[in-house]
Amino acid sequence: MATIKFNEKKGYYEVRYDAGFDGNGKRIQKYKGGFKKERDAKLFAAQLTVNISQGTHIEPNKMFLFEYLNNWLEEKKETISPTSYCGYEVNIRCHINPYIGGIKLSDLRAAHIRGLYSKLQKAREIKIDGEKRSFKPLSGTSIRYVHRVLSKALEDAYREETIPKNPAKLVTPPTKNKFEAGFLSTKQIREMLDKLREDALYMPVYLSVVLGARRGEVLGLQWSDVDMENKLIHIRHNLIMDNGNPVLREKTKTDSSNRVIVVTDRLIKALKEHKLKLKQKEMKLQHGQLYHKSDFVCTWPDGKPFNPSHLSRSFSLRLQKYGLPNIRFHDLRHSNAALMIAQNVPMKGASDRLGHSTIQITNDLYGHTERSVQEEIAIKIDQAIWGS
Repeated sequence: MATIKFNEKKGYYEVRYDAGFDGNGKRIQKYKGGFKKERDAKLFAAQLTVNISQGTHIEPNKMFLFEYLNNWLEEKKETISPTSYCGYEVNIRCHINPYIGGIKLSDLRAAHIRGLYSKLQKAREIKIDGEKRSFKPLSGTSIRYVHRVLSKALEDAYREETIPKNPAKLVTPPTKNKFEAGFLSTKQIREMLDKLREDALYMPVYLSVVLGARRGEVLGLQWSDVDMENKLIHIRHNLIMDNGNPVLREKTKTDSSNRVIVVTDRLIKALKEHKLKLKQKEMKLQHGQLYHKSDFVCTWPDGKPFNPSHLSRSFSLRLQKYGLPNIRFHDLRHSNAALMIAQNVPMKGASDRLGHSTIQITNDLYGHTERSVQEEIAIKIDQAIWGS
């Protein structure tokens, strides 16, 4: 039951209503003020009565969005992977909270979210944790990640009946950027490996471009995963960062990226030489207890495992230093795929080697070839029609 009264002292209409009972069975009474016109107060009271009768009324939550998101993230920590948690945390701390975190959860509307995405598409400077930071415009793909996190959190709030609906569902995020894999030519690969031969990055770069393995798979590779006698490498671990520390995660048996790759004598020889070099360094540093013993194939000279992000940054600096094409570390995997396609490797074989769950993924990502291969195809078509 809702009643309307005019507050003469404050000069506006108020709606008073019952909001259920507390834990002791005592009736809870609430009021909503600020109506300048009686008509507006009556409309609110009428809608309120309908919502209460239908069981769809939710009391306005005084919690701010940033408080809810931070609490939600903390609850999710135990149920998601460290990598996912890190991505969620960055999106909330850097891209959501600074702009709309100060809005009350109950007041959040689709217009606020659309405004957020508009801001994220522009270069900006903002203080985060007391420190001024600059951000480049986010791509459509990155904003879709932000949208996914925000929508997931608000959907949980809706399911818990904290908010009456999920406003993120009323917003269409920017279009996802079309992905185009970068890759190196065979000549560029040879040049890169020659330049890095005495560098600590040589082995992770070599393994990535030859095996087509992901960054975390290369860094998570252990000597126990290498079968030198049978020339096999087992991809069954992934190295990720958790609270600034490298953590080795074992792939599940049902994970399609858990695979065995056949390798050549050349790679086995390189691995043997690399292992011998590591043992020699260990002997030199052993007495000072500076060497970090582990079973990792790829480490810094002191035995410490690579931080995946640091490896990518170091790789980028090496490319600049040696005047090589500016590609990402992950593009070494793309280069491996491009080589297989160029050599007419069956798509199923390429898909299995890369650890894709379906051939379609491989085809969508790498259904293109180097220009030289395209030229060769064009010449063969000409020859087929008109002769050589």
